[in-house]
Amino acid sequence: MSESVRTSWLYRRVSVEEAERIHTDPSAHGGRALGASHDAWEKMKASMKGGDELWIYDSKAHISPGACANYGLCVVRGGRVIAQLLLRIG
Repeated sequence: MSESVRTSWLYRRVSVEEAERIHTDPSAHGGRALGASHDAWEKMKASMKGGDELWIYDSKAHISPGACANYGLCVVRGGRVIAQLLLRIG
């Protein structure tokens, strides 16, 4: 299980459409949005409410050298991360 996303890891705010464009490989997983994470992505999108923000997060700049970084998408509501989708560890 991944560590909870810290607000200091928030990298860039994106729209749903932009997140899907950035993280979808048309030649993999039948071109489904976010590929292998498609089902979890659909659930996360369905949980979003008006006023929620979608962010790309990346812990790389905030961890010790040699540690594994977490990268993914998260939903921010009222200044707090309320949902996350881990896309890559490394």
